Amino acid sequence: MLIADFEQFEVLLPSSIRRGSFNAGTALHSEHVFRILIDSVRDYAIFLLTPEGDICSWNPGAERIKGYKPHEIIGKNFRLFYPPEDLATDKPGHELKVAAELGSFEDEGWRLRKDGSRFWANVLIARILDESGNLIGFGKITRDLTERKEAELQYRRLIEGVTDYAIYSLDPHGRVTSWNSGAKRLKGYEAEEIIGQNFSKFYTPEDVAANLPDRILETAAREGHYEAEGWRVRKDGGRFWSSVVVTSIRDEAGTLVGFSKITRDVTDRKNLLDQLQQHSRELELRIKEREQTNADLEAFSYSVSHDLRAPLRAIEGFTDIILQDFGVELPSEVKESLQQIIAATSRMNELVQDLLNYSRLSRIELKLESVNVKSAIRDACNELDRDVRSRVSVSVEPNLMVRAQSAILRQVLSNLLNNAVKFTKPGMPPSVEVAAYRQRDYIQIDISDQGIGIALQHQERVFQVFERLHNAEEYPGTGIGLAIVKRGITRMRGIVSLRSELGKGSTFEIRLPSA
Repeated sequence: MLIADFEQFEVLLPSSIRRGSFNAGTALHSEHVFRILIDSVRDYAIFLLTPEGDICSWNPGAERIKGYKPHEIIGKNFRLFYPPEDLATDKPGHELKVAAELGSFEDEGWRLRKDGSRFWANVLIARILDESGNLIGFGKITRDLTERKEAELQYRRLIEGVTDYAIYSLDPHGRVTSWNSGAKRLKGYEAEEIIGQNFSKFYTPEDVAANLPDRILETAAREGHYEAEGWRVRKDGGRFWSSVVVTSIRDEAGTLVGFSKITRDVTDRKNLLDQLQQHSRELELRIKEREQTNADLEAFSYSVSHDLRAPLRAIEGFTDIILQDFGVELPSEVKESLQQIIAATSRMNELVQDLLNYSRLSRIELKLESVNVKSAIRDACNELDRDVRSRVSVSVEPNLMVRAQSAILRQVLSNLLNNAVKFTKPGMPPSVEVAAYRQRDYIQIDISDQGIGIALQHQERVFQVFERLHNAEEYPGTGIGLAIVKRGITRMRGIVSLRSELGKGSTFEIRLPSA
């Protein structure tokens, strides 16, 4: 009998099968009950060894885990369970020696079953002494942790396979405890160079001086998570912009046992963002410069246009006086020249007036109000000649109201109606349709004609100042009308667009916010 006292061996047992889990009683101290207890355990291999390591007991758990029947294994040395590489270093002898000297030995490693297959075992060996303190054997408990080991290996293979991210762990003080291939590629350190070193090595001198590494761990420990971006340093001293996530790791009792850290190199993204921000700043500067230039040009054009009107009126007035007072005495060639002067000054006046209108639209402060769409269209139609007005068909849903400025909306509609009437095919009477209807949160006004149309490549140009697609003799005008339309609608927070096909007419679409 190798067990001198039950008390010496029960400490080896898992807490779930110790005698403290049962009702106290003297019967539990008996060898018979103890053997029943050991034989009932199937998740643990529990057996006894002689001081030399020979097996002298075998429970059902040992049979299930290792595959040997009691008569096959009792009397043989426990070295049978160790793989060749452990036998080469006399690991079994070392384990018994440590257990004999220190009282116990615990380890994890590969062990062999009867069929030669391997399993990952958690092993606990405890010495057994008699009442005189002499070593009389060892108790050994083995548990199969292969599933856990396989899960750990799969996880490790997964982490090692990630090369775009540095994934590693830290102890509670910030020392590196694991290192994946992505960390090696990203930071330049081999595992043996960095494990055991503090992760502050990856931070810039200015961040270290500001105590940033410690503050990161404090935040992760307190909040469970830390995430940020910043400059980090490689082994060769080169810097890269990193995205970092630090997560605290706690055991079942809630005690902090370390941190996991994931780092990604996002330098390319930062460089791109920096370039975009630089371009944005440059663009803003150019826009401000252009706005200032436009404002100066508009002020200049307003001044010039305003100052041109007086001499134009004088030219037109004096020319008309000459024709009225001396027309009968003048040769026909002179009278024709004077009439051409009057026509030219009239066209110049129209141009100056349109320039003033365009400039005024840019400068005045608009107070938007509710405007009745039907009334605005009616007022714009009333500015047409009576015979032309009869050729305009209007279809407006009742009670449509827009947010606009009534005078500007009327001017915009008037310009579009005049264009629709003007650009008619030779020999054909004008035909214009005006429709207005609600579209979700805005009102749309369509002005359509059956005129000459506009080619696709010219449709953007027509809204620019002084853009003309036809000569003034063929289709008179200043080339500013549609620019006034565009500026007016835009300032009223609306949109104007064009649908047209050469030779098949045009439709101008206005969208304004519903009131």
